[in-house]
Amino acid sequence: MEIFSAVSDLPDDCVEYTIFLRDARESPTSKLERDAKLEDIASAASELSEPWTREYIWQRQEFNVKVVEYLGEPCLRGVTEFGDSIDDEWFIVFILRELSKKFPDIVVKITDNDGEFLLIEAANAIPKWLNPDNADSRVWIYNGNLCIIPTEDPDLATSYTLHDALQFLSNNASMLYHPQILQKEAFARLQGYPQAIQENIHRAKVVVPRRVAQILHHCPRYVAPASEAFLLRDPISMKVCSAMRNFPPEDSVTCVVKITKLLYTQMKSQRIIPPAKFKVPKANEEGYDEAELGMKIACGFELLCAGSGKSRVRKQKDYSTDPRFKEYMRMLEKEGFFKHEIPGTPLYQQLVSQAKKTFAEVSGDVYNTSDIGADIINGLETMDELSDEVIATWDSTVDDDKWMDIDFTEFESMLDSNARHGAGYNDQPEDTEEAKREILESQEKVKSMVDRLRKFMDDEKAGFDGVEFDDDISDRDEEEAARFSRIEELDDDDEVNEDDFLEFFLKEALKLSPEEIEQFRTDPTPEELKRLDGKTTASSERKDEDDDIADELLVKGIINEGENNDFEIMRNLLESIKSQEGGAGPGSNLLARLGLGSN
Repeated sequence: MEIFSAVSDLPDDCVEYTIFLRDARESPTSKLERDAKLEDIASAASELSEPWTREYIWQRQEFNVKVVEYLGEPCLRGVTEFGDSIDDEWFIVFILRELSKKFPDIVVKITDNDGEFLLIEAANAIPKWLNPDNADSRVWIYNGNLCIIPTEDPDLATSYTLHDALQFLSNNASMLYHPQILQKEAFARLQGYPQAIQENIHRAKVVVPRRVAQILHHCPRYVAPASEAFLLRDPISMKVCSAMRNFPPEDSVTCVVKITKLLYTQMKSQRIIPPAKFKVPKANEEGYDEAELGMKIACGFELLCAGSGKSRVRKQKDYSTDPRFKEYMRMLEKEGFFKHEIPGTPLYQQLVSQAKKTFAEVSGDVYNTSDIGADIINGLETMDELSDEVIATWDSTVDDDKWMDIDFTEFESMLDSNARHGAGYNDQPEDTEEAKREILESQEKVKSMVDRLRKFMDDEKAGFDGVEFDDDISDRDEEEAARFSRIEELDDDDEVNEDDFLEFFLKEALKLSPEEIEQFRTDPTPEELKRLDGKTTASSERKDEDDDIADELLVKGIINEGENNDFEIMRNLLESIKSQEGGAGPGSNLLARLGLGSN
């Protein structure tokens, strides 16, 4: 079984891709000539993608390939860590697909932690005989198409070895299975490319330290690592932002920065008390949005340069107990890689070292990432002083961020569309009209609840995270003001009357009748929520009861990470309140934010 086609050990946020010469095994050319050809293809890949990647902002790592030898086969291989940006993964698919159109003598394999994710996309169009047990080395991108090596007998279909697959691709490419419906399903997310690439970028006005503006103008891609450094911050690392030695905010300018829509959403959703160095207006005052976002980006740069951003480098590990490496070594020995050398000899040890190096490269266990913070500091030393006159010549176009608003009509249509294509849709009970009416009523209740939460979060009269305090708060003792304003530091012993709030919530937010409220008290999982969840189990599995309420609201609700998240907000909140039994927890924290707790 081909060990690298089962990629369960690949991190969740990585994609790996390999490019083989289709006729390498049949061609009499030397290794030197094959490597030279692969280098030419790597250069062509850079030239091909350059117009699209020139101003592209990668979340973490960019597309890259280098020549390696894998199981005796010369190839180009790369691993990209894309973080939360699935768009980066699909951009790489687009690049590789276009490259395969330009070079008909190459074949491409691309996988992530889900394995053959293109097959998952095309699940409704793949042959019935194809399954994870026999798909190894059968799935390739060739000449712009997703192709499957066919089988003569579906009942006896087995996996291919890499060598056998390349042999088939070299001699029988015309026999590959690649119907149009397969291409449509597998590459559906690439519709609109390459124009869609730029649609991922948002231009926002910010107030940032002059040095930050200078860096982002010369190298816009640095906004991604700076944003991630801020998003992954911790209280200890944030101490450097109290001084802002590298990027003093006293000398700030207003400019427009480019940032991905994903990062923009993530940064906007963060709640933070500005460090004392920053002069951020109140939430209801003009200039608040650009000052707040600029403050967050500036803090991210300070974290990067202070070395406080979380490292992305994966260190090489000991492979002696790694089953993948053991299988890899067995296959190398079978292929004659060790040239019948006796273990322990100098040549054998040299070959083992070479095998480990190649394994680390192709398995994604080692990433050669530069010290971005050091690069930024060094770059600042070579840059000329940035004047206001120069900034005035920069593009000042700002994009509207209404794309962040939830369109519930479109949302419901998407849910309905996905349900019709999902398993079991045709097995609905006969009273579908009645069921549909009940679901729509439930959806209206969910929308009402989400609107209430969003109104609470956006209340301009509220302080950070919805805690209200008077305009004369500056006259209070600083420690007392900080205690009321830092929601993130709520004590675990905050007392909340869980029973009273539960009745209030069910009655006011969901508009349930007294009978329905009583049913909820006696049944851990209300029937309406059972239908919405699609399951009739006696109790729901709880998700990470230790997660803080910020994740529960901002990530699952406001950001809308997924298709059913508005319903999840309601279900998770109710489950949390019931499971606490009057004690502290996420539900208690939310009650305190709503002003229903007692200190």
